[in-house]
Amino acid sequence: MTVIDASRHQALGVDPAALATALQTEVASLLTPVEWAEDEIAAASRRHPGQADLLFHTFGLLKSRNIGSGMGTEFVYRGHARELLERVAADTDLRPATAAEICLLLSKVSLQTPIHGAGAGLYFRMGQAAFGDHPLFAELMGDQSPYQQLHGTRIDELEAMLRRNAADPARQLGGIQCRGLHHGSRVTCRFGNS
Repeated sequence: MTVIDASRHQALGVDPAALATALQTEVASLLTPVEWAEDEIAAASRRHPGQADLLFHTFGLLKSRNIGSGMGTEFVYRGHARELLERVAADTDLRPATAAEICLLLSKVSLQTPIHGAGAGLYFRMGQAAFGDHPLFAELMGDQSPYQQLHGTRIDELEAMLRRNAADPARQLGGIQCRGLHHGSRVTCRFGNS
């Protein structure tokens, strides 16, 4: 065990209490997305109990990509994770960009140039898909059906293009191996090797 000599650190201009507080804050910021991921996995397992074993092993898929700082926002990350978990449960391709990822990309674009027509319609559609249950988003969006009526086909094309072009080719569920423990509890998991 290491003993910290507080007088030595103070002589160097380092306040041990401030350092400890900074470290606690940093560790908490790293663990918070882990908690969000675990919450979303648990919720997906309740929605799809027949896929609970598979969903338990998806934690590695839920890491956020460096698309924008917004992925560190709870409702954005949760929307991203929820979509991926639904894809896992439905056994569909995990590589295409999620609605949350597309929103982050469109947000970057909107900082450079105004988005109108089909682009705006896509932004609204992806926002509704990823964050429709968030009260702030629902309040801001209102009825977006005119965009769908005017630009529906072009919105569909843009969505397909962005999901494809912003795909994460590494986002795939590989060979799962389980030791029969989920969160420290002994379970009968279909991926167990015993």
